[in-house]
Amino acid sequence: MSRRLSLAALLLLGGCSLFGPTGPKLPPPDDSPDARACRAEARNSPEVQALGRQFYASSQENMDRMQGEVGRAQSRAYRDCMRARGHGPQGGVEPQVPR
Repeated sequence: MSRRLSLAALLLLGGCSLFGPTGPKLPPPDDSPDARACRAEARNSPEVQALGRQFYASSQENMDRMQGEVGRAQSRAYRDCMRARGHGPQGGVEPQVPR
């Protein structure tokens, strides 16, 4: 009897953990005019356009690899655009400044 009760308690506790919070909430995406312009610029950057022409639809391996490369290129172009407009990277720890 106690073995069944222990098993039931463990299953109940395990089931509760399935429906708990999934982790910390992410901040909302930056929707400033600069961010919108940089996202559009990143989608149309020459590097992203060149990578877009290298997709080979018959090969799933190529598609997966190219989607990753396009995502990294867009991210790089977005960060470069934001930096050019005077915005630093979000989050993280500020660098130490010698006194």
